[in-house]
Amino acid sequence: MNYSKRNWVALGISCGAAFIVISFLTVLIGGKPAGDMLLGSTSSWVYPFTLHNLMHLFFFIGLGQLWVRWLSSYEENVFLEKSGFLPESENIVLDTDESIEAIRINVGNTIGRADAFLPDLITTCVNRYLKSRSVSDTIAVLNSTLDLNLHRLDLRYSVIRYIVWAIPTFGFIGTVVGISSALGHLDINAFMGAHADKVVQFKTLTSDLGFAFATTIVALSLSAVLVFLLNIVQSGEEDVLNKSGRYVLTNLINRLVPQKK
Repeated sequence: MNYSKRNWVALGISCGAAFIVISFLTVLIGGKPAGDMLLGSTSSWVYPFTLHNLMHLFFFIGLGQLWVRWLSSYEENVFLEKSGFLPESENIVLDTDESIEAIRINVGNTIGRADAFLPDLITTCVNRYLKSRSVSDTIAVLNSTLDLNLHRLDLRYSVIRYIVWAIPTFGFIGTVVGISSALGHLDINAFMGAHADKVVQFKTLTSDLGFAFATTIVALSLSAVLVFLLNIVQSGEEDVLNKSGRYVLTNLINRLVPQKK
């Protein structure tokens, strides 16, 4: 399954999971104080189209995208451990064009994923060495390719970083809307009037302020979870890229014996 298709599948699963969880929580705590805080079930919005549920939807989409990145990192680790592309015995050297060409053919025939780090690194280094016969040039190409792959990896987290930013923003919007609504319901004349009017207005104010603060609590909690998982998954994927680079340096470049053209 290629990268883009996997992301679309993850998006569909994430939206479905969000729908199931929101529906379950609605049945379980809908109309209760906990449901009002987590789901906005008694807010003035048309339920279930609330700001709370929008944040939950974004949260599950973020989880889905992190799952895609974790799965890619896991496959890279398996690919690195079981590929057997390069000789690992200490006594083996690559001193003939045939032995180097055999590595390139082997990589080309067994690539399981077009966006995998290891095949890209090996193929690029082998091609450069066969053209230049220079180990130093091959090392330079390896470093450049690692930098490009690191940049490519970073770009794949752009959607997740946007989601991590968007959720607290939605929470802040909910806070502003709630406080604005509370101020809009504040009627000084009614507040100074009959006792019943004071009670009604106080309940309205507390409801609006509760909505304001609940969106902030939910947003910060969801964002904190995503940021934690984001750092774990991204560090793992960067680590496997470094391992791939070290694998190529140790078992390919360090075994090359420069030959004359």
